[in-house]
Amino acid sequence: MPARAPHLPHYIERTALQKLCAAPELPATHLLPAGQKTLANMIQKGWIESTPGSMARYRITPQGETALKAEIPMPRTTQARVR
Repeated sequence: MPARAPHLPHYIERTALQKLCAAPELPATHLLPAGQKTLANMIQKGWIESTPGSMARYRITPQGETALKAEIPMPRTTQARVR
């Protein structure tokens, strides 16, 4: 299976983005199974941002909402080609 395009979130990223859509801000512990490395990658991609404070909290950005809504391409099957 080919690697997913970088503008499409994988399962763990998608789960975190969905949780952030439901709440304005969440701490990292509420975004599990996304770990610190995944959250750092999502910040780098511009999908989430960290809010200032003593405890790290995250919120989704407009780019994150776009990534979450992006259509995931499905591989064509041989049955789909036969008419």
